[in-house]
Amino acid sequence: MKNIAIRKNTQAILDQYDLNALKKYGQNFLVDANIIHKIAQQANITKETCVIEIGPGIGALTEELAHQAKHVIAFEIDERMKNVLDHELECHNVEVILQDFMKVNLEEVVSTIEEEDVCVVTNLPYYITTDIIKKVLTTPTRINRMVALIQKEVALKLTGEEKSPLSNMIDYVGDIKYCMTVGKSVFIPAPHVDSAVIRIYKERNMDPVLIEVLEAAFKQKRKTMNNNMKALFRNETAQVLAACNINPTKRAQELNIDDFMKLVEERRKRL
Repeated sequence: MKNIAIRKNTQAILDQYDLNALKKYGQNFLVDANIIHKIAQQANITKETCVIEIGPGIGALTEELAHQAKHVIAFEIDERMKNVLDHELECHNVEVILQDFMKVNLEEVVSTIEEEDVCVVTNLPYYITTDIIKKVLTTPTRINRMVALIQKEVALKLTGEEKSPLSNMIDYVGDIKYCMTVGKSVFIPAPHVDSAVIRIYKERNMDPVLIEVLEAAFKQKRKTMNNNMKALFRNETAQVLAACNINPTKRAQELNIDDFMKLVEERRKRL
């Protein structure tokens, strides 16, 4: 292994290929081999695992994943990285796809993977973190876990008491764990805030009706459930909330996944 993650090696590669981190892609290159090893460890990868990585950059995490897994599929939006990954990654089990992950047909990709065990391990750009996690959770695939390095503030919100559409989706499909904090000093360039590693276990696929209910409930966060649920239940809203034992003056962030599943049942009756 080249150990791309060592700071001097990363800097040498950036200099050799005349690369700089692009803000539009949220690029921050992780330069701590120990942390990269710990991130990979959280995913419980074996030689029977296929890992999907989003945003490999110059390949520091990719290199570690390739060492532990049978197969790595890495989606990279930045075309400048192709030359780097082709020449610097000394791994024969890595497939780099130059494509925006948000435009990928994930269900189709996973259906072609031979390995039964499929997970996602990624250092996510801050600006698109929730969209990518949501895509992984809501696409019906056999991906069963996701380990992601994300902004610490987002990690705390996802694992905290106050609920969001995404945290409710996580509660439905499985569970989430805050694994560790990662300081900003281990990145080139250093971001303005600290990061954190989270692990999500996905035990079942998302219920599409739940997505519809959550989107309606959180559409206007300051409004009560009585107001927001009218988009789905119209003049039956008061009756539905009473049947679900939900206080109509509460806001969506005060409810839990059990409350929303009662609403899902009521919604199904009316479809």
